Amino acid sequence: MDHLIFLAQERVESLQLTLRSASSRLANNVTSLGSGARTTFTNTVNAIKNQRLRIDLTDKVREWLAKLREALSAFYPSQVYDRFLVFFLTEVTRTHIYFGGACFFAGSIFGILVGMRIHHSLVAPQRMRAVVANSYRGMEAIGVVEDVVAPRIIEPYQVLIQVKAAGIDYLDIKVAEGYGRVMRKQLNKYNPNTDGEFPVVLGRDCSGIVVAIGKAVTRVEQGEEVWLAVPFYHPGTLSEYVVVSEKLVALKPTQLSYEGAAALPYSIMTAWDALVTQGGLGPDSTTGKRVLVHAGVSGVGVVAIQLVRAWGGSVTTTVSSRAAPLAHMLGAEDVITYDNSNFDKELMLREKYDVILNTVGQVLHDSCLKHCLPGGVVVTTTSSQLASDSFGYVTGGLYSLYMRARYWFTKSPWLTGGRWGTSEVSGNVLEKVSPLVDSGRLQAVVDKVYTAQDAEVAFSHVAKGEQIGKTVVRFRARPLASRMEGSQ
Repeated sequence: MDHLIFLAQERVESLQLTLRSASSRLANNVTSLGSGARTTFTNTVNAIKNQRLRIDLTDKVREWLAKLREALSAFYPSQVYDRFLVFFLTEVTRTHIYFGGACFFAGSIFGILVGMRIHHSLVAPQRMRAVVANSYRGMEAIGVVEDVVAPRIIEPYQVLIQVKAAGIDYLDIKVAEGYGRVMRKQLNKYNPNTDGEFPVVLGRDCSGIVVAIGKAVTRVEQGEEVWLAVPFYHPGTLSEYVVVSEKLVALKPTQLSYEGAAALPYSIMTAWDALVTQGGLGPDSTTGKRVLVHAGVSGVGVVAIQLVRAWGGSVTTTVSSRAAPLAHMLGAEDVITYDNSNFDKELMLREKYDVILNTVGQVLHDSCLKHCLPGGVVVTTTSSQLASDSFGYVTGGLYSLYMRARYWFTKSPWLTGGRWGTSEVSGNVLEKVSPLVDSGRLQAVVDKVYTAQDAEVAFSHVAKGEQIGKTVVRFRARPLASRMEGSQ
């Protein structure tokens, strides 16, 4: 009996297991069938949507094309011309025409100006070789650099000059030591061709060829040979190119080489100021006058001796024994050598002088007064210290305000060639002495000529104080593209 019950239980358990398995398979089949049905339904719906989208897009494109074809078919050249003519005759008034023309003109001018500005801003600044002072430490600050920004014409009365030769004046060494630094710093603020206080381009005179001129320039033409001098506060001439006011420029005498023409201009300005402006001499007032020129073979002395002799005066000069023959050749009637005699005692044996030029400095001032006639004139050509160079903070600030006010009333010397220093530098003076050069009565004395690369050696030579006449630096300028504002 127990065995029969056991067998029955086994059959029931087996049947339960079979039923569970069949139920699980049925559930899985039903789930799979439902998932497949959902996927089929989703795919069917998406296909219908895409088909409708394509149909709609195709209809839209066809509609747009039809409208475009219709619009193009309506615009024939003759119809466009007729419609424009009707509109112009019936709708446009004279006021509309004037207003439109004015707007077109103003817009054109504005566009041209903007285009010029963009053009110049895109042009890389060109560089040039120059002899500069990078600080105010004197001789050790002087050097030759290759990357100074080339100047450009800013105003219509300026001239761009390719420098062929430039002279070295002892004043350049003083500039490298700080002479005129305050005035130069203030004026540089109003000069677009300078960027800050340094570098300071050295050189006071030069000769060269006019490369470009401003629209208002009348004194010179492009391609002409010129000579010029610049004041101490002006950017210097020891560079491949310079930009100056036409008032500083004059045509170079044909009798002079570039080196000879570079040795004279600043010395002429200094001697002219001493003899004419301060000494009262000139072509019509020098005959019979006795003039003493100390250091007669210096740059200024050479010019002063020749001017006085050309104007009919009598010249006595003091020089070294090796320079005595040259002094006689220049026209000095009485030559005193100071290296083998006491020139002060020698002067005591001579009549006193109407005008005495002290080209040496303060050390000879008392001696000059002693040998000058009552009512005579003693003129010192060496540059004394400027008061502005020793100004303090407060005084310097007031001086800055004064310079700014004066600039706005008189404009910058770079632009007008105006006088800001103690003596006038002008091309008119060079024009006045040019006939003397052409006639051979005013000659250049060039001591030595150096290349631009050897400019530091040239300055060392000048600093020794042994030069006779003027030391000159020769430039071999590289081409500079004609990109100058305001040039023709």
